[in-house]
Amino acid sequence: MVHPKNALTAYCQKKGLGKPEYDTKNAGRDTDPLYISDVSVNGEVVATGQGPTKREAERIAAELALEVLKQKYGEAKSNRRRRNKKSSAPAEAQVEKVASANGHWPVFPELLAESLRVAHQRIPQGVRGPEAADQVVRLASEIYKGMIEEIGIGGEG
Repeated sequence: MVHPKNALTAYCQKKGLGKPEYDTKNAGRDTDPLYISDVSVNGEVVATGQGPTKREAERIAAELALEVLKQKYGEAKSNRRRRNKKSSAPAEAQVEKVASANGHWPVFPELLAESLRVAHQRIPQGVRGPEAADQVVRLASEIYKGMIEEIGIGGEG
């Protein structure tokens, strides 16, 4: 199985994009760490991931970034077949939580990624673990709906 960071780097090379860069910070405490990682391509933050370790936060950020870039630029041409999608399950779950919380709102990957990035930044440092994840989903949903309304696209229900 290819590590998501390697998959993202290979995708960016195939599409002629810049090399992904990670900005990872510990937002937790020594006894309960929470790392938040922004992944940028060509100087633009594409996605944000969080996890109990730097490696996990960067892995999730890479998975989310790969999903966003594939939506934007399409699949990379490859002669090899994909075996499975197990490694993207946590990132897909986080995106799916925000998307499902939005009800009947249309999904725009770039806006969704930005909503998640902003929500991660706004969660207080003292909040960690499942509570932090729930707050990120709720806040990202609110931010996403606000951006959709701002550009004049409403949701049903």
